[in-house]
Amino acid sequence: MSEENNTREKVQKPFPKKTVLLVIVTGIAIGVAVICFTLVAILPPPDGPLLKDPLRSLLTGLGLLGVACPLFIVGFTLEKRAATSPYYEEAFIATVFNIFGFLCFILGLICIGLSIYALLS
Repeated sequence: MSEENNTREKVQKPFPKKTVLLVIVTGIAIGVAVICFTLVAILPPPDGPLLKDPLRSLLTGLGLLGVACPLFIVGFTLEKRAATSPYYEEAFIATVFNIFGFLCFILGLICIGLSIYALLS
């Protein structure tokens, strides 16, 4: 019996490639968001109207996209885990994460679109 237990202990679990990849992508997205929002805060105020400043709008859009990525990852991970659960709370929380991620994604695209419009006009 002791030999059987020893062989069970020696068997290793496979390396969690998906989890490591999700952690790396989440870390990069959060880093991009922090850098972009820090740059927006450090930049001097524009001389003209704030809506006509394409650099601030682009950085804000990239920051919002950086915030949306971890929200989507957490939402989809919780959604997959909640699929087998008989309770609805976990699915509700996953839906809330997905909705906030979607809102940040749309607002980020709008900010980037406004920065392109400000550059063209």
